[in-house]
Amino acid sequence: MARKAMLGRKVRRLRLERKLSQVALAQRLGISASYLNLIEHDRRPLTLSLQMALADSLGIDVQSLSQDQDARLLAALRELFGDPLFGEAETGEEALRALVEQAPELGRAIVALYRGYRAARDDVVALGERLSADSFLSTSPHELRTLMTSVRSFSEILMDYDDLEQDKRRQFIGILVNETQRLSLIINQMLDYATGPDRAWQEGAARPADEVSDLVQERGNHFAELEEAAEAFRAEAGLGLPVEAGALMAALEGGAGLSVRLLRGPLGPGALRRLDAEAGVLLLSDLLAPASRCFEMARGLALARTAPLLDELLDGARVAGKEARSLGREVMAGAFAAAVVMPYEAFAEAAAESRHDIEVLQGRFGVSFEQCCQRLASLNRPGARGLPFHFLRVDLAGNLSKRFTASGMPIARFGGLCPRMAVHQAFLTPGRIVTQLESMPDGSRYFDIARSVTKAAAGYREPHSHYAVTLGCESSFARDLVYADGLDLESAEAGMPVGLTCGLCERRDCGQRAGPLILPSLRRSETAEAALPGA
Repeated sequence: MARKAMLGRKVRRLRLERKLSQVALAQRLGISASYLNLIEHDRRPLTLSLQMALADSLGIDVQSLSQDQDARLLAALRELFGDPLFGEAETGEEALRALVEQAPELGRAIVALYRGYRAARDDVVALGERLSADSFLSTSPHELRTLMTSVRSFSEILMDYDDLEQDKRRQFIGILVNETQRLSLIINQMLDYATGPDRAWQEGAARPADEVSDLVQERGNHFAELEEAAEAFRAEAGLGLPVEAGALMAALEGGAGLSVRLLRGPLGPGALRRLDAEAGVLLLSDLLAPASRCFEMARGLALARTAPLLDELLDGARVAGKEARSLGREVMAGAFAAAVVMPYEAFAEAAAESRHDIEVLQGRFGVSFEQCCQRLASLNRPGARGLPFHFLRVDLAGNLSKRFTASGMPIARFGGLCPRMAVHQAFLTPGRIVTQLESMPDGSRYFDIARSVTKAAAGYREPHSHYAVTLGCESSFARDLVYADGLDLESAEAGMPVGLTCGLCERRDCGQRAGPLILPSLRRSETAEAALPGA
């Protein structure tokens, strides 16, 4: 069971480093010195609002102060030690907490090692399936054996019959030459197939999406360098609000030297945008929704003209894999685009004024629902922070493709999301916002809104992509959202009981549990009344 954010030792260390008395720091935080004393002795939790106030008053990154990083590391360790790989190893909760508190770097190294093991294991399974299902590999061994049998048979004839007629001998030698050529061709094809450049399993690194997700989380979903670059571009181009496509196109073709062309129909299989950075040409399909055209123009500008800055950020985060760097550029280019069409100060002011009414913000800035939610989750500028949100996106199969949490809500790294969460329910009411007050097993509560979104398809024959996105915060901040009006946020019965993921959820009475607890220490404490999967 998770604890409240007890950060007393960190607070005391930071205060002493700056030679501040408890009275002086308490005045900055707007609390009493006696309450600060209780916090420093871990007798009172450091709430999210106090964490942000402390970070701003001391000029530090709230991510370095928050216990969220410890909570995420603890959740990851719980998951990995539940793997059958570890058998019945004694990994009690207190032992894991001690590892996180006393040797977090070692804990992160263990998670990285396990991630590599999972990647290798998945690759072996995928290769096994490919070997058994691929028509090339299923026919090649048979053809290989046939050719080897033929070569051996004709070789034995030539060896055993010295008096063989010359015409027959030349005929058999010709057959051997042809068969060995075919044999060589098949062997080379099989080697190319197994060791070609498209074999992602050779890298042995973390999954690209995981690397980029970790980068976004470590940076608090806020890239100050990209915000500054976007603000400078807006000022130079004289862009207003909402950003007009014509004005943005003129700015790109003028000072940025990027030609934008709007073409009919798809630009290739599944493609609605194509960028030739060297030629300075950005092609956009007219199938793109109007709310996405300005966004994609700004993204194209980032990819074409701020590539050195993007690479510098990736280098600093030690993102090395080719696929991860490509995905990272796209994600950070998206952050730049968001700052262009939804400038920080104007958007933060509008969000507070509208009480985070996403539909109002969509109309004011000309953006999509998902773009608006992501921007709300990125308002983490020191001294001008928005609400601490978490943001998730899942597809119809339950795959988590986007994830960020600043709210304190834990998100499983290796497992799926709890099936009771609002993000799954959003698929049942397409296009409508679903609200939910969620209660975690440790008593923490979060307020979520979720809605389904559909991505534009590149023509009739291309399938549409369906997702559900969710934006949420700790329940104490829910009153700042228009969606919480009329809800009893204090009622203990009002919250939907949810968990981290089925393998780690301690709820015994959940009828939607998809599997047993994975930690041996938790499994042993299960009662006979525990709900069974499918019961």
